[in-house]
Amino acid sequence: MEYLQKYGESKYHKIMLVSLSPDGCRILKGPQDEKRLMEFLEDDFHIGRYEKMLQLVVREKVEEDARGQVSRLLSPEYLKMQFCSGKTKVSCSYLRDIDGRLCPVTALVFPRRFGEQGELEEFMIYIIMEDALPQ
Repeated sequence: MEYLQKYGESKYHKIMLVSLSPDGCRILKGPQDEKRLMEFLEDDFHIGRYEKMLQLVVREKVEEDARGQVSRLLSPEYLKMQFCSGKTKVSCSYLRDIDGRLCPVTALVFPRRFGEQGELEEFMIYIIMEDALPQ
């Protein structure tokens, strides 16, 4: 309650649960077109569903100047390296197409589950519209 009084309701553009096992990517909240697209993507031997979705979204929705950075920071390899080395959050800010216009957003990624050997198994991604972030 105190949070809502102080900051207002969070404007999550998208919330994803990503499991690094096959077929382990779900959009829990987000644009309907991306949810429908996720249903058609399938894992294959070389690339998982999350990586396919990342490539498509970066190419179609992220401002051109930020595409390389967003691809790198949200890649499974980078996230595994960061979380397995003890980081508890990875974030990046960029401009993203939302309803036909570029809007500032911040992607926040948090580890959710590690395996018995300490390897990253699941993580959560929150894409928050920056005008909703506390100052």
